[in-house]
Amino acid sequence: MMRTFVIHNYDNNSEWVTIQVIDMLQNTHYMDVKMVDLAAYEDGALIQDAFPYLTSGQRELILTGISDEMWGDMFNDEEE
Repeated sequence: MMRTFVIHNYDNNSEWVTIQVIDMLQNTHYMDVKMVDLAAYEDGALIQDAFPYLTSGQRELILTGISDEMWGDMFNDEEE
């Protein structure tokens, strides 16, 4: 299931757009992505193919709403 994001900053003269993603704790995150890649993702491209320049944590945030910090908090005890 694709989580909802909002196009926060759009400039017709740029190939990049800023998207706003809200995580599960209602924190706001911003990421810059290429418009053509965003369209490909919305059309069903795998997230790692659409956004290879984003970190795996950023892609996970888009997919699940769970940030790197939240993952660390959830699984910190398992590493000890």
